[in-house]
Amino acid sequence: MKTSIRPEIWQRAQRGHLQTWVDYARDGMARAGTRAAAWRAILDAAAREAPFRPGERILDIGCGLDTVLDFIPDARGFTLDSLAAALIPLGLSPAARHTAGVFEAMPFASGAFDRVFLMNVLDHVRDPAAGLGEIARVLAPEGVLVLSVDTYAGGRHFAKRLHKWWARLRGARTKHPWAFSAANVRDLLRRAGFAPGAPSHVAGTKARRTLFIARKNAH
Repeated sequence: MKTSIRPEIWQRAQRGHLQTWVDYARDGMARAGTRAAAWRAILDAAAREAPFRPGERILDIGCGLDTVLDFIPDARGFTLDSLAAALIPLGLSPAARHTAGVFEAMPFASGAFDRVFLMNVLDHVRDPAAGLGEIARVLAPEGVLVLSVDTYAGGRHFAKRLHKWWARLRGARTKHPWAFSAANVRDLLRRAGFAPGAPSHVAGTKARRTLFIARKNAH
């Protein structure tokens, strides 16, 4: 599996992401009730596997204008997004401190966080394996990663991977340069130093959206 995409492809994808958030800022409030219900269901699922503790240091990566930290009131919240500077005029959440950057090279100290959220991000990035390694670095020992990503199985997965490969080869703009199976994601997590739980689906989210709760290995 190719490990990274060319910078120019990623930059074109970033322009597409920014337009997505511009659209979200325009009509996102119309979906406020649905958004809240989905986040609460995800948090309930995460808490069953890894209960939250008061005052956790939580990082939400690649969240744009839609951070889960709006629904965790007792957290010490931080976000990291490559588009953070461009998103300021659109209204970043007051629930967190916001930092511009990429998850393959995060500007945080090792062990700085107790829990990291990576929600619908892994298939957007330049280098999934490198970024998961960085998440392991910034998590405290036995810290928790809550990850969701679209996954595919069987022939559908093969077709998606072929489509993404052809798009990268042509230099086409795609906001989702990667296509994963659940087994791919679990393998990436293990290689990065995590013990992943069984993949699951949270009711109220997209049918192919898969949730993984992974704990950083102690050593």
